[in-house]
Amino acid sequence: MQACRAPPRSRGRLQPAHGDARGGRVRLNRKQANEARAPRTLARRTTSLYADDADGLDRDVLNRKRLATQLARAIRDLSEETNSAVVGLVGPWGSGKSSLLGQIETDLATNQWYVGHHNPWAYSDFAGAAAGFFSSLRDAVPEDVLGKEWRATVGEWVSKAAPVGAAGGVAGVDGSGAIGAVGAIITGDRSPARLRDDAARGLAKIDHPVLMVLDDLDRLSPEELLFTFKLVRLLGRLPNVYYLLAYDETTLTDLLETTELVGKGSGRAQQYLEKIIQVRLEIPPMLPEQQTSLANAAIDEICKRHEMVLSAGATQRLQQMWQSCLSIYLDQPRSVKRLFTQVDATWPDVAGEVDFTDYVAMTFLRVFERRILDLVITHRNEILQQPASISFASRSESPQDRWARWKTLLSAARPRHPDAVEKLLASLFIYLRGAREGTTYVGSSYQEDVSRRMGVGTSEHFDRYVQIGVPESDLAESSVRAAASELRSGVLGSALKTLTDRLLDDAGSVLVKLRREHETDPLPAANTLPFLASVYFSTMDQKSGIFGFSPDFRVVGLAVDVLDKEPPESASAILLSVADLDTSSVALAVDCVQSALQESEDPHPWAQLARDSVGGRLESTIRSLMSDPASPHRRLTRFLYSHRQLTEPSRTSALLWEIIDQGHWGLPEVLGLLVPLGQASDGQSTWTSLGDFSEEAVDTLLGIDAVLERLPAHPDLLARTEQDSYFERRIDESDLDARVEYALTGMERIRARRDAESSMHAATAGMEEPDGSIPDSSDQAESTS
Repeated sequence: MQACRAPPRSRGRLQPAHGDARGGRVRLNRKQANEARAPRTLARRTTSLYADDADGLDRDVLNRKRLATQLARAIRDLSEETNSAVVGLVGPWGSGKSSLLGQIETDLATNQWYVGHHNPWAYSDFAGAAAGFFSSLRDAVPEDVLGKEWRATVGEWVSKAAPVGAAGGVAGVDGSGAIGAVGAIITGDRSPARLRDDAARGLAKIDHPVLMVLDDLDRLSPEELLFTFKLVRLLGRLPNVYYLLAYDETTLTDLLETTELVGKGSGRAQQYLEKIIQVRLEIPPMLPEQQTSLANAAIDEICKRHEMVLSAGATQRLQQMWQSCLSIYLDQPRSVKRLFTQVDATWPDVAGEVDFTDYVAMTFLRVFERRILDLVITHRNEILQQPASISFASRSESPQDRWARWKTLLSAARPRHPDAVEKLLASLFIYLRGAREGTTYVGSSYQEDVSRRMGVGTSEHFDRYVQIGVPESDLAESSVRAAASELRSGVLGSALKTLTDRLLDDAGSVLVKLRREHETDPLPAANTLPFLASVYFSTMDQKSGIFGFSPDFRVVGLAVDVLDKEPPESASAILLSVADLDTSSVALAVDCVQSALQESEDPHPWAQLARDSVGGRLESTIRSLMSDPASPHRRLTRFLYSHRQLTEPSRTSALLWEIIDQGHWGLPEVLGLLVPLGQASDGQSTWTSLGDFSEEAVDTLLGIDAVLERLPAHPDLLARTEQDSYFERRIDESDLDARVEYALTGMERIRARRDAESSMHAATAGMEEPDGSIPDSSDQAESTS
């Protein structure tokens, strides 16, 4: 494992939405499949990303310390002008009001202020809230400052203002005389107003002012909000007591408009607030550079925690995503942290298995636009252009019509910022990008890049983003890396065994992953070629799609790439040693040489060096397979054609006739072997069918004249009805007799055709004049007359 290092500050950084993007790729320190994740201990965990501060990171990227100092100074200045005031700290949800309150409290406390907190959520009525307020006030001021007499006075006042027992239920308020106080109210000895005056005189004598903080007023119900304001209004003139109320003004006015006291009307809610709040302090919106700095700080911490490095390539896409979408949504500190804490918390489950930038995007949809994510999941097959979603209607749909349809789907999901979401989806899925741009992207280069970086835009990786992990049916990249590590070390263990089992089940997807790993860190040919040869034949049996394609071509492609990384002489020697192992190994060696030689634009010197020797080993294999009684072999026909390409054509023909003459295989069996087999499908099931009998193939490998000369005539075969449709010629792959009969029927048709051509030629020759011309039909008629 490489040492952990955060992204360099000189590059790979998000820029403000109006800034320029920069290029590069992502490099992750990937964990192996069998490497256990170290448990998080209290000492190891960093808490800044999860802190309740406005930014909560190692540095004050929002410069809130300076803002808190300014606001605290404004409150201190206010205390010099008036003996009591109500101050409002205004900011949208998530703007960091609570953390800013904490910094203001710290500043005032260091300047000899008493600070108390009143939580209006804790009370369901005005009386309980009033009692609770004085309890909080008592806790804020030391006992020796106010004294027991003041506490008794406040207790009596509250008990008279509240229902019997309300005050007694609040810690710190002496409600023992509440019942007796009812009589005092009647007699008028100590009225609530007089008791309030006594309490006020006590507060006027304290040595330092008191700040009472009321946070999250915007989360109260309308009724709770009204009696909280009633409390503040009632107590708002207590000397040396200042109130700091934190709230989102838009939410508060909406709440007030639902009450009968305020109601809806032009500015009525705002006017009501102005009666309560004397001084309004507003949290300024984040500047673009502050917004970006906060996001960068969060990304830095994630990279540090998970030991990965984002280079400029991944950051370029992240930058584009930030400019077009994320910066619009992440306009408050809480929203920035909400996204990146979710990314940080779930990243260990997908680290090394997905692309970081795409994972941020999909996490964003999960957190901020869940209905859009559900829409993407619902239309997964269409977006990823899976065969199951392709229909005649979809093929005839223009890109413009496709985008109009998707605009309707997106609009129905009601995103907060439709244009931003459209741009985000277009950056993730090439199908939607083409529709949005009015075109259709053709070619695989883009998809190869997405697949290489494990992006969400491929069917191979899509489910990992949705499931937040590697599904059980999928093969984790970490498992492939572990198997590749065993191949490189030459110590074959459980990881390679697991990979082999998956290759035998689904070779196509596994080989794509293994080749991607080879491109990252080349695999050694000496260990990789025998491994690929051991599964080569099994990959031929795996058919997929309506045309029944098999993934054996991927085995050859990977083997050629592996050999290309070796010196030519070494690669040739390794290939020949592999060809000595078994029939499957010979087949892979032959196909590697043929594939390499066919790529004229990309020479492979090792293929030229190995050609003759591989051809010799192939001939030995053919002799071995045809030395036993005739039976079909999956590769024998291809072996014959490969032998013809790797050696002289006449040599292949001579080899076949030699085998026939030795009596191991008869001529009919060899002809049957030349009838190709293929896979047919109706979309629901797949079967083996006879291919077309090829006169050209017989002439190429045996010589048609030589075959007709040796083959006895079978005119009875001409009377049989043959199925003309390839799809109707079903056959058991092991049924050589059916292939022989089909081949003999084909040869008999060739014989009959040739006999007819000979007869016609003879008849034509009998009618020729001495000069070689054919007499006119009218001349023949006249002569007959």
